[in-house]
Amino acid sequence: MARLSHSQSSDQPARGQDEPAAASYHYDPKLGDPHAAFTPADVAHPEVRRPEIPARFVVRVEGETIINTMWGRRIVPWRAEPGTPCIILGYWADGTVHLIWPAISGTYRVDGRFPAWVVTEDPTARMAGGGRIKIANDPTARGRRVSTSVLVAGVIVLIVLVLLALPPIREALGLLAADLLHLGR
Repeated sequence: MARLSHSQSSDQPARGQDEPAAASYHYDPKLGDPHAAFTPADVAHPEVRRPEIPARFVVRVEGETIINTMWGRRIVPWRAEPGTPCIILGYWADGTVHLIWPAISGTYRVDGRFPAWVVTEDPTARMAGGGRIKIANDPTARGRRVSTSVLVAGVIVLIVLVLLALPPIREALGLLAADLLHLGR
């Protein structure tokens, strides 16, 4: 699981988990108490009536994830800028949160444990089916689009009608059809 902590140089004083030192945080695989009690988001916020809470990053977070591909394992870096939408799945008693978001090319999801102060809840976000509803996916916000297959079929029908409207081509097609009928007997 991806875990992040704030990046701190050795000359900076140590700070508590509730007080961020910088606007950038980097992956730390040892973040959090492995024995801390976990509370799912729906238990912590029953008023939301869903198993996840929409949120946004308030600082830049960076890390890397190992992805298995057909060419072997690859280490892929990822970054979330402030304002990036994510989803809170739960809270640990040590002040860390369980987050998930599509971080790598919008396809691969990072599922990790983060300090609670790297995100803020986003109560205005529209959610459905475990993810955010994008404005472009709102049927009332966009008009109906003609599917590609219907468009291609329409173009083919139009070409055939134009060809049939030309007398020399219509006669040639008639002769071809008659020859095919005679061959089939």
